[in-house]
Amino acid sequence: MKYKYKKLDYNTEYLEILSSSDLKKIADYSLRQYLLRVHMRDDGLYRCPLKKQWYQKNKIHVAHYHDRNRLNTRYNLDNCHLISEQSNMWEAQEPKEGYKSKHHYEYEIWLRDKIGEEKFEELSQESKKLVIFTKEDYIAQINKLRNE
Repeated sequence: MKYKYKKLDYNTEYLEILSSSDLKKIADYSLRQYLLRVHMRDDGLYRCPLKKQWYQKNKIHVAHYHDRNRLNTRYNLDNCHLISEQSNMWEAQEPKEGYKSKHHYEYEIWLRDKIGEEKFEELSQESKKLVIFTKEDYIAQINKLRNE
């Protein structure tokens, strides 16, 4: 028996009928589209603040300083940044003493400088709070990102 895979329409306006799982995918997509929209250079390139180089869209990732599984900071714009694939994937596998990886070390230094020590500590505390997203939370997040 063949099963038909239903392709998710990431731009749908009919959010209320979707599952939480699909809404999370659309919220993640909307976050990426928002970051790409606000950080694109006139020639269509994007700057990685860690590598200090410009990249094409297919070589840039949305990175989260605090892991994506921490829902309280998953869509926080102080926690989410466009970072090169090289750093986010490959350097995240390079060990760095005292840190998860070279990527995490460089990300922390850059982020502390960008948002300041006080805001960095507040973000760290926020990331530790347990939050469960409802469908309404995902819909609100999607609408916010689409309309900013």
